[in-house]
Amino acid sequence: MRKTKETHTFDFRPLGLAIREARERAGLSRNDLGDKVFYGERHIADIENVGSHPSFQLFHDLVTMFNISVDEYFYLLEKVDKSTARRQIETSLDLLSDNELKIIQGTIDGILNSRENKK
Repeated sequence: MRKTKETHTFDFRPLGLAIREARERAGLSRNDLGDKVFYGERHIADIENVGSHPSFQLFHDLVTMFNISVDEYFYLLEKVDKSTARRQIETSLDLLSDNELKIIQGTIDGILNSRENKK
């Protein structure tokens, strides 16, 4: 008797949505993104909307291009060290000057002070 292997079907739709949101935030059309990664617009749309599974290389290209944390999609029951939002913010912060970072720090301080005042 042949043993059957238990398989886990991965739902790629949440990751596809994260890719679409990151693409839109970057101001790229599906066609623009397809040109960058050498795939057609329709293939990009299928990944984003239908949850089609991309090749590993395309998957890697997309998540690294947009700093998407795959841990939050692969390990749903565990606390993720760095979410996609945190990774993307860190990447954006690297582009700012020290003076611009002072503005961001002031905003963070304001949020934290507001949080303390609510307690």
